[in-house]
Formats: sequence, C-alpha cells, structure tokens
Amino acid sequence: MGETVVDILRFLTDHFGEDFHSYSQSLAEKRIAERVKQLRLPGLSEYHQFLQRDCGEPAYLSCMLRIRFSSFFRDPLQFELLRSQIMSSLLPASSQGGFLRAWSAACAGGEEPCSLAIIIDETLQMLDVHPKVQIFATDVAEDALEEGRAGYYATGSLGGVTLQQLKTYFTPDGTGYRISPKILSMISYCRHDLLDPHTYAPPESLFGGFDLICCRNFLMYLDPQAYLRVFDNLFRALNPGGVLLLGKAESVPERYHQHLVRIFECGNLYRKQQTGRT
Repeated sequence: MGETVVDILRFLTDHFGEDFHSYSQSLAEKRIAERVKQLRLPGLSEYHQFLQRDCGEPAYLSCMLRIRFSSFFRDPLQFELLRSQIMSSLLPASSQGGFLRAWSAACAGGEEPCSLAIIIDETLQMLDVHPKVQIFATDVAEDALEEGRAGYYATGSLGGVTLQQLKTYFTPDGTGYRISPKILSMISYCRHDLLDPHTYAPPESLFGGFDLICCRNFLMYLDPQAYLRVFDNLFRALNPGGVLLLGKAESVPERYHQHLVRIFECGNLYRKQQTGRT
C-alpha cells in the first residue's frame, strides 16, 4: 500500500477513533482513487491535504470505505434455506417460552435484521410457538442505525419481499413503505465496531450467546489479519449448535473447518459443532 494511502487511513483512524487500517489494500486504494477523481485533484498528496482542511471530507471518505449497501432478502436462496430448513432447529425446546437470540452484524440500514425478523415470525406462526425473540442489529455508522430504527424503506429495496410479506409486514407511506411495529419490536439497534479489539459482541447483548449470526459482505473488505480477528469474535459469540451466515464471497478460515460444518452445498450457511472450540 502506498505511503500516502497509509497516511490517509492513519488520519481517519485518529480522526474517528476507529480502525481504518484493517480495510483491504485494494479496497482502500480503489475508493481513495475514486474520490481523487471525483474532486479532480492532481493526486493523492493533494487529496491528503484536502482531507485535513475540509471538515466534511473525513466523513465522506469514511462512508465510501464502509460501502453501505443492502436490500431485503439479499441472496434469496440463503434466506429460503434458513426459513424452510434451519429456523425450526434454532427454536428453544419449550413451545411456550425460552429465547431465540440473533445478531445481524454490519446491518447497514436494517434490511437484513428486518428480513430475519420476518422469517422468524413466519416460522413462529407456522409452528405456533412463542419464544422471546431478540435480534441485535449493529453497525459502526450512527446514521445507518437511525435508518433502521425509523423503519422506512424505499420501494427499490423491497425487491426480495413477496406480495404476502408486503401486505403483512409493511404499510405504504408516501413513496416507500414502513415496516410493521411488530417487526421493529423484535430488533434492538445498537452501535458496535466489529474491528474494536476490546469487545467481541454487542455490549447490549451482555455475553453474546447467539443462536444465529449474520455477518455478510463485511469480512470480504478486510485484510487477512482483520478477517481472522473478526471471525474469531463471531465464532466466540455463536452458541454451540448455532448457525452462521456469510456472504457469497466469504469463507470459513481453515482453523475453524472442523468446528463449523457447512449445512448445504450452497447458501454459505454453517452450524457450530456442539464441541466447538471457544
């Protein structure tokens, strides 16, 4: 990685108190080059100077590096396998009590945790069981969390939603839709930095202990050392027998191959062995 790019990432890290060094070299160089081109600056050195004197630029660049994009039921096959083949196995043994705890890590504007909540609710109604559902939706960006708490979504993000789900869980509002209060009540939005070396799970969850963790399309943007460090924390937070969802371009590190079993040939879903390492 070029020295100036390293200096830019160091500036962002100092400015926000967050780890920007752990993003992959190719991602950082590509996004910074895009911004230099947008501003029509001669080169990286000039951009570094601009970054230090323009009060709004650090926030803009940080958003470019975080690449926030999501939609409802992104990767429909994965969600369908979770709904039809897996979800019932994650429910507590008692039909009228217990807890189901899930974590949507790097949740962006809330489309993923809402998708999880919908298929969980559909499963509970089908089986007529009533555990307490706790979905912790976390992101490092406060504006993303505010979007999730608001529960308002543009029509374009609802492409994976069925007509029945649209009727059941959404209410038209202007040019978009609002997610139902029932779904919002299942989700707790809280800030959590996956790259923070001092914590392995959302503090609000107290101890991790999740039956289901979704961390999709975040690990792929990290350098190898950060990838493994974050994965260690996800594994630690997952209950034995729990299920982990990864993005299509992400994989389980070799040292966890015997502890996380791929459930299907497709879908990138993994179950933690009951005797898995902690």
